[in-house]
Amino acid sequence: MTDPAPRQLPINLFTRSPAYAIPQSTYFIPATWRRFQLSELINKVLGNDADGEGRAPVPFDFVVEGEVLRGSLEAWVKKHRGGDEESAISVEYVRSVMPPTEVGRWEQEDWVSGLSLARPGHILVSSYLSHARVLPLSSSEPLYTLNLPTSLGATSCAWLSPPSLTSDVLVAAGGVDRATHVFSLPSLEPASAAAAAPKELYTLMGHTTPISSVTAGPSGEVLSTGWDGAINLYVLPAEPEEEHQLPAEPTSYLPGQKRRKRAGEVRGPIEGLTDGDATGEGGWRRAPDGVWRGHKGRVGGAVWDRQDTARVWSAGWDGSVRGWDAETGAAAVIRQGPADKALLCVDQFAGNGTLATGGMDRTVCLWDTREATSLISLVLPTASPVPSLTCHPTSPFTFAAATYAGAVQIWDVRSPKHALFTMARKTKVERETTNNGKVLGERLLAVDWDGEVVVAGGEDGEVGLWRARGE
Repeated sequence: MTDPAPRQLPINLFTRSPAYAIPQSTYFIPATWRRFQLSELINKVLGNDADGEGRAPVPFDFVVEGEVLRGSLEAWVKKHRGGDEESAISVEYVRSVMPPTEVGRWEQEDWVSGLSLARPGHILVSSYLSHARVLPLSSSEPLYTLNLPTSLGATSCAWLSPPSLTSDVLVAAGGVDRATHVFSLPSLEPASAAAAAPKELYTLMGHTTPISSVTAGPSGEVLSTGWDGAINLYVLPAEPEEEHQLPAEPTSYLPGQKRRKRAGEVRGPIEGLTDGDATGEGGWRRAPDGVWRGHKGRVGGAVWDRQDTARVWSAGWDGSVRGWDAETGAAAVIRQGPADKALLCVDQFAGNGTLATGGMDRTVCLWDTREATSLISLVLPTASPVPSLTCHPTSPFTFAAATYAGAVQIWDVRSPKHALFTMARKTKVERETTNNGKVLGERLLAVDWDGEVVVAGGEDGEVGLWRARGE
């Protein structure tokens, strides 16, 4: 007696990646098949040969109704369709994102506040020890340590010069001192870096509260957002300046203090706030070339549009996403979400213009900027507030998010119910305080992903690095 033939299920296979598209048809697939067998089928239709005669096989994942297939087709049908095996199942296939592997952790003196991988082979790190550092990926020893002329702490950082520039590279760090500090690095070659010291060129003033984010424009502009609800645009001069545009900041108060001065009271300088003229520190003070206002409360972050260089997007604690005309400063687009949904960060996917925002309400929201009336198009649950996220540089579907729970999550928006991967510390933190006595915590504050490497850091006082190749 022969075994009965396995049951066949009608499957419509499709992909949004033209490079991996196969003829549109209904395929009858054995009900017992899983991801591996389905991936073999796609590669066979594409002509990818494991024996080396053609292109190498490509691993695929399969998304069924917003959920990654993790078992057999038969199990999915029983769970979601009550055993209905007659209706065709639409299955999207995507190139697999390989599981991340932890490479190492680099200890820092204080909490890590900002990270950037915009320069290949280097990490730019800002910390609450009031400095920024340039770390080569090949070494944990810093190439440069850039000290801010304040002890209040650095909140964010960004590479300003394009990757093609190899000398006199500009970087920026935002501070609690309400200023953005622009530094010039002589070279990123280790031999040249040891022979010349970096210097602060400009101190960009204008905010009345700490800086929340710093972003580089397509032509070297600097965009800073602040707790004061303002977005400041600075256009750096082609030649170094020889005079200040603004007087030195007063050191006896911080803007926002409303307490009246009592009779006979002499207010001394606030710890950590310095006067550049008196100390000889800091760069040429510059006023903003544009100040954009509209958010009611803190601005979580801003990002330059990837396709339209005349458009800037921002996200605020008032729950809104706003699109700004970079030339006039007018708020051309306003997307008002729930007022209690404080947005902490924002980035944009490549190709489709969709924005991703991380919120205090433990979600990541996607905003379709192409639709005139759309608000939030998709909500992904993260189980913890998201202070920082970064979209894959080329994929319109994947992003990495840092959470207050101390984990980095990699998501594919085509499977919005669960993160593809969650990366967290493998070993327990041995030290309880930083070198300067600050208590360590688990909350992550910054993350970046260049498509090959993920870096993250925060209250643990370390920069964690993972190899994570995405599509």
